[in-house]
Amino acid sequence: MKKLRSIPRSDWHAGFEALLRIDTHKFANLVHIRTEEEIGEVPPRTDFVILAEDEQVEWEKEIFRILRKINILEYKNPHDSLNERALRKVCGYANLYIGTAEHEGDRPADQVTISIFRAVKNPEMFEEMEKKGTLIRDKVAGIYHVKGYTDLPFQIIITGELKGEEYAAYRALTDKANEADVKRIIVEGAEQEKDDVIREHYRVLIRLVMAKNPQFLEVIRRNDTMTYEELDDALMEILKDKVDEKVNAVVNASNAREQQNTANHIIDIMTSFKVTPEQAMDIFHIPQSERMIYAELVGKSAC
Repeated sequence: MKKLRSIPRSDWHAGFEALLRIDTHKFANLVHIRTEEEIGEVPPRTDFVILAEDEQVEWEKEIFRILRKINILEYKNPHDSLNERALRKVCGYANLYIGTAEHEGDRPADQVTISIFRAVKNPEMFEEMEKKGTLIRDKVAGIYHVKGYTDLPFQIIITGELKGEEYAAYRALTDKANEADVKRIIVEGAEQEKDDVIREHYRVLIRLVMAKNPQFLEVIRRNDTMTYEELDDALMEILKDKVDEKVNAVVNASNAREQQNTANHIIDIMTSFKVTPEQAMDIFHIPQSERMIYAELVGKSAC
């Protein structure tokens, strides 16, 4: 969890990793996600490898329909290039991953798949590939099957084209997110999700989405379909850590002001009645455990 929250590689990848962990959490130890997986002896790295321990794992989302036992995933953030070089590179990763297994059969080719995720497609490349027959549209919008580059199952997921509420978080992982999608992940993460681990992944995701789309915080608050109080409750829960930090900062500042005010009163008593700091603190019934703090504040004020 510390690795996830420290946002390795790029913040976009951390957000996508949070999504993968939300979608695979229910499988517990049957599915493992490895990040920045080294490929070979002088290692290039693939973004994610999803390992399914049980071939009977039933993936619910259509974007995971092709997944088998070993699944190579590349995530392209909205500003990364998606071109032929990227396609050939990920095919190379997958084949190298198979070919560098310690023993023959450790990574059987018939159990390996390739997926690339990106928010938007490269229109020119997609049009050219469709003409050549190397890119086939799936019946599900946003899913494209790549042919001719490898004999492994290979798909490109364009998250911005995915339909349905179940893909709201995938669509929202962009700096041009839709208001309804942002609201959906807030509601799912704060109001509906009970599992603490998944809620933590939602916190990572929502922080990133809000950082990339700061305009939505006030826009969503003004939306009639969700009251101000409901949204505030949701955001307060999702961003609990940040809220706690701010509350603590305010409390500490308030305490510091109170201490300084008390120190000023101590100085007034010392000046008016010509008494020592200890005698002045006796008048105010300052606990012994706090007297060193006030002695220091009085000393600083005297300077």
